[in-house]
Amino acid sequence: MTVARPAFRGSRTAPAPRARLRVVDATPKTQSHAGFVALCITLVVAGLLSALMLNIQRAESSFVLSDLRGEQTQLHDTRVTLEAELSMKRSPETLAVEAERLGLVPSPSTAVLRLSDNEVLGVAAHVDPTDSFTVITPFVSVAQKDVARIERAIAGVVQGG
Repeated sequence: MTVARPAFRGSRTAPAPRARLRVVDATPKTQSHAGFVALCITLVVAGLLSALMLNIQRAESSFVLSDLRGEQTQLHDTRVTLEAELSMKRSPETLAVEAERLGLVPSPSTAVLRLSDNEVLGVAAHVDPTDSFTVITPFVSVAQKDVARIERAIAGVVQGG
């Protein structure tokens, strides 16, 4: 089988010369990257400065914590000293010496008031002021007026003031 071809009509002209191909840049450079570089440098510098500031703040907090621990130790020592002094002032020996200094004498018998039913237990005997007693103590100090001062100081240390 034969395929019919259309007849060529007209004159045959030479094909148009093709343009020569050459290598060109994909995109022409019209803008520099200076803005992006400046942004990156700014971000790096800001990050380093923030890390430096955080480190300085942490070091300062460490010094403050150290000072507070020293103050806490000092306050604890003060409290222990005041409690020991108060305990000494409240001791029976010190109270006996203070009672004798104030002119009090020991009672030969004791009466006790029971608060639950307000009943008096025992009988208080009459005390002869000429009777005296001797208390030998390893130390002697003025007790009563210092007790209130020590208690206030301890309360101030406990409350943080």
